[in-house]
Amino acid sequence: MKDNLTPKFIYVVPTFQNPAGVVMPESRRKKLIDMANEYDLVIVEDDPYGKLHFDIPAVRPVKAFDDEGRVIYMSTFSKILSPGFRIAWTVASEELTRKMIICKQALDLCTNTFTQYIAAEFMKSGSLDLHIMKICEMYKPKRDIMMSAIENHFPDGYICNKPKGGMFAWATLPEGIDTEIMFLDALKEKVAYVHGKAFCVDGSGGRSMRLNFSYATNERIAEGIKRLGAVIDKKMKVLCQ
Repeated sequence: MKDNLTPKFIYVVPTFQNPAGVVMPESRRKKLIDMANEYDLVIVEDDPYGKLHFDIPAVRPVKAFDDEGRVIYMSTFSKILSPGFRIAWTVASEELTRKMIICKQALDLCTNTFTQYIAAEFMKSGSLDLHIMKICEMYKPKRDIMMSAIENHFPDGYICNKPKGGMFAWATLPEGIDTEIMFLDALKEKVAYVHGKAFCVDGSGGRSMRLNFSYATNERIAEGIKRLGAVIDKKMKVLCQ
């Protein structure tokens, strides 16, 4: 590792990553495991969006390639059942799980027992898989509407890869646009996004934005992107003066 400094763990969101919505290829997942084995590292795999896949089959998590107990797999019911339950889960080695239980007890004793029972009964009834299917069937057309609206209303030179699952699209605008500064103009048109700098520790991402398609109605998505496109167009005209 650089300057003889070896990290203690690697944190990744490999499937429909937030904010970019990208998927780490299986070959890189295997290389990640090889690296962890070589340097004696722990991998923390955060997978809140993996079950929300539209155009591709379910992707095997990094944990699936772990044969030394180095991966702590984490996921949540917040994106597939109910955000208000605040229930997540982990899959890890017995030793790591025991340590996490101790830390959890020190923090807040335990998670809400009643909501855990609800989630458990919902899974035992076989309803969760059907519920996830319905979510995906609802999100996919929302994604498609957003992509179509972006194509129609964003200026030439933008970049926005079509996410194959998850909840977010990542758009990068032409040179000269600062999405953090532009945010206030967008708010005046009652449109909100998360500017790219919020996701970049090195201060980059100034031309980018994260757009969410999971919450708004189909009509609001189309109208919102149309308004956002008009805001961007005004900024582009100022730059061209």
